Amino acid sequence: MAKEKLSKFSEVLSQLRKERGISQKKAATDLGISQALLSHYEKGIRECGLDFVIKCSEYYNVTTDYLLGVSDNRNGVSADYFDSEVENESLAVLMQATKQLFDMAVAVSSGSNARRFVYDYYMLALYRGALTLAKAGAIPKELFRIDYTVARELAAAAIAVEDAKFALIEDRSRTGKDDTDYSAITSLVEQAEGFILDNYIME
Repeated sequence: MAKEKLSKFSEVLSQLRKERGISQKKAATDLGISQALLSHYEKGIRECGLDFVIKCSEYYNVTTDYLLGVSDNRNGVSADYFDSEVENESLAVLMQATKQLFDMAVAVSSGSNARRFVYDYYMLALYRGALTLAKAGAIPKELFRIDYTVARELAAAAIAVEDAKFALIEDRSRTGKDDTDYSAITSLVEQAEGFILDNYIME
C-alpha cells in the first residue's frame, strides 16, 4: 500500500473497532492475529496483506474500498445513487427504504447474534421472493432443493421465528431530537398498507 492509503486504512481500521465498542484484544482474537500486530496495523506502522483486508471487510461489514479509503461509502453504493432519477419511482423508494431499514437494524444490533438475526431475516425474505419468481417461471426451479410449496411455508415460518428473536433485542431507541429522514420508509409503509387495505380488507 502507498503511505497515504496505509494511513487511511489504519485510521478507518481503528475507527471501526471503536465504533463497535470492542477492545483491541477482542478484535485481534476475532481476526486471528496478535494484539500487538493489530496495534501496528491501526497505527500504520505495519502493512497488512490483502487477505487481512478482506477479513476486516467481512468482520466490520464494510467494503474493502471503504477500508482502503477509495470510497467514502461503507456499503459500496454511491451517495447519490438513490437521488438519481429512476424511471420507476416506487422501485427507488423500495430500494432506499430497504437500505435504511437494514442499516437501522444493524445499528441497534450490537451483539454478533443480533446481527446474525438481521442477516437471516433479510436472507429468508429474499429467498421467499426467489421462490415466488421460480413459481412464475422467471428463475429455474432446479436451483431449489426443496419443493416450492413446502419451502414457501418453511421460509414463512422461519421469518416469523427471526421476527420473534429480533423483538427480544434490547430496546435501544434514541431519545432527544431525531434528524433521520424517514421519507422513504414512510412511503414504503403507505404503499404496503394501501396494498393490504385495497386487496385484503373486506368492507
